[in-house]
Amino acid sequence: MSQIHESQDPHDVLHTCLNLLPQQATERILSRLQKAINYEPVIGIMGKSGAGKSSLCNALFQQTVCLTSDLTACTREPQRLVLTVGGRCMTLVDLPGVGETPEYDEKYLALYQNLLAELDLIIWVLRADDRARATDIVTHRALLACGADPSRFLFVITQADRVPPLPEHLAQDSPSTEQRLSLAAVSALVSGQLPSSFPIMAVSAHTGYNLPFLVELMVHALPLQASSAVYRQLKLEHQSAESDYAVRQRFGEMAGAAFDSVIDPNSLPSRWGALLLRLREKLVQLATGLWDRLFG
Repeated sequence: MSQIHESQDPHDVLHTCLNLLPQQATERILSRLQKAINYEPVIGIMGKSGAGKSSLCNALFQQTVCLTSDLTACTREPQRLVLTVGGRCMTLVDLPGVGETPEYDEKYLALYQNLLAELDLIIWVLRADDRARATDIVTHRALLACGADPSRFLFVITQADRVPPLPEHLAQDSPSTEQRLSLAAVSALVSGQLPSSFPIMAVSAHTGYNLPFLVELMVHALPLQASSAVYRQLKLEHQSAESDYAVRQRFGEMAGAAFDSVIDPNSLPSRWGALLLRLREKLVQLATGLWDRLFG
């Protein structure tokens, strides 16, 4: 791929890449890609009261997103929190936790059903030392029965530092060997109770344990158009070379999808089809290389 000069506007670079196409086709591709660049994701946070939803949000995102309380259920109404970093926005919907009373749970289930269509990802939080998951299982099954997409759920086991047996030195950042074995057993059990398209991730918001791996998993779990915008909001200390690479590649895939929505090389004579496939590849490479300037 040719070197992109820093003085070049990234949108101009993308436009120049497509100048062999008819103007109308170029404009349609760039319009679709621009929608992806400006996309504002919506993420829901679900789970029982006391599971650590608020603490996890505050550990992941650059801004403080909600209050926390260790003694009471502090979130009884959905809180829509618009996060803005570098002029880019996303909405985090901190949902009231299930499991307080049957009356509240009935109300919350109706609330969840109304929100399903707009959520790009649902992060479902489970506490590592809580074996009572009947409410989570019933709620999850009810949502699936209402048409929820199974691939939009990401289950996270929180408070990994508190799973028994507790180590003698409670201040350590990573779980002990015995705790890791317990977490592996809990993860295996949860994967059977709450089937998911993604691995079950055990983390600790308090110590930061496994948060970089959770960020990498989120990049893959989010729809293509949402990955970059969410990644921009996450704390830098939880980003990694692997998640950086993944989010750029996914944005490149988004550019390829924008191209495919307008141009079908396979429907043209082979000579033109090969040329258009090379043009598509160039667009994908440029979009990947321009990620920092578009989202950084």
